[in-house]
Amino acid sequence: MKKYLLGLAVLLMGTAVMTSCDPAEDYPETYLQVYSTGAYVVNSGNMYSKIESSLTAIDYASSTATQNVFKAANGRSLGNTANDGIVYGNKIYLAVDQSNTIEVIDKKTKQSIKQIKTTDLLGKAEGADPRHIIADGGKVYFTTYGGYVAAVDTTDFALQKKWQVGSYPEGLVIGNGNLYVANSNYGAGGGNISCINLSNDNVETKNIEGVNNPTSIYYASNVLYVLDNPVYGPAPDYAATGENSLRTVSFAEGKSQKVADGNYAVCVTTGAATTARTSVEMVRPHFFVLNTPYGGTPSVSVLVAGSTQAQAMTLSEMPVSPCGIFADPLNGHIFVLSYKMGDNGYADYNGNGYVVEYDSAGQKQHEYATGVGSCAMFFDSAYKTAYAE
Repeated sequence: MKKYLLGLAVLLMGTAVMTSCDPAEDYPETYLQVYSTGAYVVNSGNMYSKIESSLTAIDYASSTATQNVFKAANGRSLGNTANDGIVYGNKIYLAVDQSNTIEVIDKKTKQSIKQIKTTDLLGKAEGADPRHIIADGGKVYFTTYGGYVAAVDTTDFALQKKWQVGSYPEGLVIGNGNLYVANSNYGAGGGNISCINLSNDNVETKNIEGVNNPTSIYYASNVLYVLDNPVYGPAPDYAATGENSLRTVSFAEGKSQKVADGNYAVCVTTGAATTARTSVEMVRPHFFVLNTPYGGTPSVSVLVAGSTQAQAMTLSEMPVSPCGIFADPLNGHIFVLSYKMGDNGYADYNGNGYVVEYDSAGQKQHEYATGVGSCAMFFDSAYKTAYAE
């Protein structure tokens, strides 16, 4: 009998121990939450003044900006006229126009992994002057002033495909299985848009009514948008005709409609993970549009994707000579690039610039120094463990 009671006691004790270790009871549910860690500023330098390109890194945690991070890590120049960049996976990709390179660097160390010579990859003419770059599905896509879009594998950096598009292509975007390209024709007028069907590689290039010098292109809420700029006449006057505007595009109909005034724009869909692992609170895609009319007063407006009426937005402090607008897709903060003013009262194109960070309501948060000719920004993120409520 004693042996039986002892055995029963041991059994019950074991059950109690096992119950107290039940994960559902003692350990809260966790999930990985993505959060913003910082940003990068691409500085083109000044080709005519022989000022090299550089990369500025902004760290949110310390609210500091570090200059020349590529050169510091590699002991060499980034090159001549860097124009665009992205973070994709654990790598950074930079399009360096006049050097005809795509620089691939390690996100953590900033050391170069591969320098892709676009003229070797595509040919001397076809690969000249890489301009803008995006990534999707294990590939990076970039445009060249040679009139091509190239797709490169992110593992071995080999050329996957190339497509001939219009004249002097600039921005590109993927939407609904297609890759759309803004062909600027170098601001001479007659710019158009190319549509690459990624499933069959068919390319259709079409003139769009109201679009003459497209430079940036976006796809939001199943709508195609393009940033169109004035057309410039011949030397020596280079007289400008037309206007800076954000336009919706119906590619099928070959028509467009103006929805905002501006020569810089960014489209962002901010999202914040909620307490449920599979639930994400998404904000409808929207544009921040920066208008900097020559001799006029700079302004910012907000356009919700799908609407046709932009709303004015007031920044608590407008930079002195704004030259670009960007937004962190995770925290929604707005960044406006700017030149500094020279002693002559005009923008100093040979001096270092700066960028102002605002919250989503337009209130200034920080100001960071940048390099010469700041022209693009892109953002970084990481994952952390979060606890479900």
